Amino acid sequence: MCGRYRIKDTDALTEELRRIFKIPDWVMGPRYNIAPSQELPVVVTDDAGKARVATMRWGLVPFWDKSEKPKIAPINARAEEAFTKPMFRQSIQKRRALIPADGFYEWKRLQGDQKQPFDICLKDGSRFFFAGIYEEATEIRPATYLLFTTRPNSLMAEIHNRMPVIITADRVQQWIAPGPVSAEQLVEFTEPCPAEQMVARPVSALVNNPRNDTPDCIVPVSDAK
Repeated sequence: MCGRYRIKDTDALTEELRRIFKIPDWVMGPRYNIAPSQELPVVVTDDAGKARVATMRWGLVPFWDKSEKPKIAPINARAEEAFTKPMFRQSIQKRRALIPADGFYEWKRLQGDQKQPFDICLKDGSRFFFAGIYEEATEIRPATYLLFTTRPNSLMAEIHNRMPVIITADRVQQWIAPGPVSAEQLVEFTEPCPAEQMVARPVSALVNNPRNDTPDCIVPVSDAK
């Protein structure tokens, strides 16, 4: 599961997009508490393989749903189901996407109904990309997307039983290259990010409310008992 993420260093991300994909500068302020249904930057390619940044809504609406109020709009999908669920089969082959981030949030269940939020990122603080898929815009709604999840690494297993698929820098262009992907390739793409490359810090309950979109969301607090 991944229900929130962040892009706090947008200047560094702009440099990353220019370096990796030759994408011109784009404008967006820092975001510390990105939530479902919001419209956010997503990296995709055209049929010729040229990368671009598009603004899409988080929550995938399948291409066959023509209603104004879709009944389903998942924000995550299990990578293991990308080839078996009808609503993902076409997108995984034709509309793969990279979702830029530099951290994400997950909630660890404590005693009773209590949950402790964690801010999770790479140890070196660098930017990364989630693996996802998208659907094109229609006359009644914008383009939409979701993130894939995979089994947890040892760090994430202490917090949650799933984690988002993080595509390594050497494979980002392969993920969004035009053309189909095989089941075997998908398994390779969706291996969990190594635990030794990541860090998880407990943060305050401010992040529970998506209206709180400030640097305070990532200020560490003492470890939960």
